[in-house]
Amino acid sequence: MLRRLFHQSSVYAVASVTSKLSGFVLLAFYGDPEVLPTEDLGWLGVLDATKMFALLVAGAGLPLGILRFASSPLLSDRERSAVPATALVVAVVAGGAVAAVGWAFAPGIAETLLEAPDRAEAVRWLSVFVGFKTVSDVSYTVLRQRERAGAFVLVGVFEALLLVAAVVAFLVAGQGLTGVMKGYAVSAAVTALIVTPALLARVERRVDRALVGRMVAFGVPLLASGFASRFLNIGDRYVLVGMLGPEVGAVYEWAARFGGVVNSFLVQSFVLAFTVLGMKALDETGSPDLHRQSFRHFAALAGWVTLGLGLFVADVSRLLTEQTALIETETLVVLVAGGFAFYGLYYVVVNVLYVAGRTTAISVAVGAAALLNLALNLALIPVLGAAGAALATLVAYAALAVGTARMAQSSTPVAYPWRALAVVCGLVAALFLAAQPSADWDVGPRLALRVALAMAYVPALFVSGVYRRDDWDRARSLLAREHGGSMAEDSANGDPTDAP
Repeated sequence: MLRRLFHQSSVYAVASVTSKLSGFVLLAFYGDPEVLPTEDLGWLGVLDATKMFALLVAGAGLPLGILRFASSPLLSDRERSAVPATALVVAVVAGGAVAAVGWAFAPGIAETLLEAPDRAEAVRWLSVFVGFKTVSDVSYTVLRQRERAGAFVLVGVFEALLLVAAVVAFLVAGQGLTGVMKGYAVSAAVTALIVTPALLARVERRVDRALVGRMVAFGVPLLASGFASRFLNIGDRYVLVGMLGPEVGAVYEWAARFGGVVNSFLVQSFVLAFTVLGMKALDETGSPDLHRQSFRHFAALAGWVTLGLGLFVADVSRLLTEQTALIETETLVVLVAGGFAFYGLYYVVVNVLYVAGRTTAISVAVGAAALLNLALNLALIPVLGAAGAALATLVAYAALAVGTARMAQSSTPVAYPWRALAVVCGLVAALFLAAQPSADWDVGPRLALRVALAMAYVPALFVSGVYRRDDWDRARSLLAREHGGSMAEDSANGDPTDAP
């Protein structure tokens, strides 16, 4: 099972890498105030946050509902076969309704969120995006449930490249913030019109009315936790822009796009595979070994990526913009990335509650973390500015991961390696701080030191006891099997699913 998780996460990461690289292409345009005014970059962060909340409402908990019911041993084969078409009908109705509301009330939404009713056109195009994206998400989720990672990646890469092309075209045409939203809408519409017919050609086109009620009953409690989770992720944009204005919001948005590498490259690709395989592992064997192993490996890898972002983000930013405020965001980036690392760990521990059907408990945990995040934002932003927002999110995500793990112990006890997590956090902090004196050095010596610090992280994991020699042997065995290694090598090095 661990090998399947490694393989599928790696494949999903291709789509995430493509999406993030395409996002860096857009940063070259977002960082040019003649193409997108700095104020509009701050408002873009607000619209992106609104987009995620709208998608949550329109989705009505369908993605997790599809994953849970399409493979549930509690349903008959006939009921399971009706899940995709049933979910698609619900998505069309819910997505269309949310899009219609956004279109009709766009002037009021623009005045409330963007302080200008003349930005209503941007809100309308955002509404179009939400409607089509809700529909296409059904196809994406069915591919995940069937472990069709390759097909998922092909569709995701196509949509990401189309989005970049459309956004750049509208920005070059001088359409600014509205053009960005138009690009979003075009990419979602084209993707939905391609993948939906393809889905209907491959599934049973039958809607089960009784299943609608069961899926909604499963998903509705998750809306509360979803809102809280979205606030943890992106809600600080509202607070930050409301308290300090869109210019400060633009700085935070820039840092969040880099810190989001952990989310896009690691968390999302990992979650796409683990949510499915974690449920299947507990349903089929009842053993939490996959959860325990995944916790340690994810913590170590996310720590390394977080460190790398902090060490090199300033130099990368210099290639994309000349705005000093956007370049000097490395501390912000580390805080944002660290928050996303804890977000990934949360998905490991919450999987146990998904299997147990304890969606109300999930809502309580995420709601408490969201309230903590809001309180910390209100307390820290006036003192630390954008760094206060990032620190508040990191602390809230850490509290969520720890609290959810403790809550889930009553359902399935798991001996998570908390010591390894503490060591990883200490290594990241120490190596990042060791790089700070080089900030004003010439490019060559600065990069040499920072590359050395990044490379030192790996042996430090072994010296500190996070990993041992037998872990290295098992990792080599896993890689050998992924590349066609012999069964003899597997036997010599041990089955990676037995790794501690």
